[in-house]
Amino acid sequence: MIALKHICLTLPEFSLTDICLEVHPHDFFALIGPTGSGKSLLLEGIMGIMPFTSGSLIFEDTDITRVPVEKRPLALVYQDFALFPHLDVTQNILYGAGYHHISKLEARQRFDYLISALGLEKIVLRFPYNLSGGEKQRVALARSLILNPKVLLLDEPLSALDPVFHDEARSLLKKVHKDLNMTIIMVSHNFEEVLYLANRGAIIKDGKIMQQGSIQTLFEKPDSRFTAQFVGMKNIVSFEPHGQTLRIAGTRLDIVTETPPDPDHHHLGVRPENILLNPSASPVCQNYFSGTITGISPYGVFTRVHLDLKGMAFEAIWPKTFIKEFDLDTGKPVSVGFHPESVHTF
Repeated sequence: MIALKHICLTLPEFSLTDICLEVHPHDFFALIGPTGSGKSLLLEGIMGIMPFTSGSLIFEDTDITRVPVEKRPLALVYQDFALFPHLDVTQNILYGAGYHHISKLEARQRFDYLISALGLEKIVLRFPYNLSGGEKQRVALARSLILNPKVLLLDEPLSALDPVFHDEARSLLKKVHKDLNMTIIMVSHNFEEVLYLANRGAIIKDGKIMQQGSIQTLFEKPDSRFTAQFVGMKNIVSFEPHGQTLRIAGTRLDIVTETPPDPDHHHLGVRPENILLNPSASPVCQNYFSGTITGISPYGVFTRVHLDLKGMAFEAIWPKTFIKEFDLDTGKPVSVGFHPESVHTF
């Protein structure tokens, strides 16, 4: 569907460097990375707002690198939705139809469909200043979708919404993707929404792609220390081969893995949610340790529990109910463990 081949975009103080990406038809593709990594700039480059310095942008086997913005079969929705304040909802949605040579009849048919699909019937005469965050997002989506784009580009689509509308809007995006069978490219730094919405993605840092693939692979099998830390794999330590196990460097702690690591792998990580409390009842939990709780931090409906395992600092995420159920407190001894398949090396 879309291929970026050795794309570069050079600005005075920042550059996208040798970007190579593939977005498949009907993907919900997430571009994720730290603030200032170049996510939104790359999205604007794909849209054509920021021309690429070099490289090729291929869409359905056609090079569109130099095709002007208005002739690309793409639509972009910014995080602030960028609605025209002097136009009502109907006028905002229909605004671009004339510029894209869509007949009035076809535009009205698309308008009626989108108004119904996005639940906008009651607000078509309102102006943006009278809309909630969730309503503004739906209007911005309708304004883009009325152009019938083949690819929808979303720049942090949920970041401007308060928690009341966040889950509703997230479900709406999933519905739009499914019902319209669209290809969507989304910029985000929110792991929860990426895991919920996207099937594939890429991690970008300092204008360079660090890793790309399925969302499950990015989060469960990161291929570098940076990627592992960025996707929340907290318990990262260096190791040395020790027979059939991995010995954490500088300790006598041996870790059993499901498969032997690649020869060039020197770090392992275990996601904090995979650390089990009192795992002795599980016969397949081969990594079993005694330790001490060094700290407990609230984390929404979960709790971050900091552990000392024979001098190694580990972190677990457990349900808040565990605190009372198992009488957990700072300084208390605990038994923890994790399955071999929870150990990832890079």
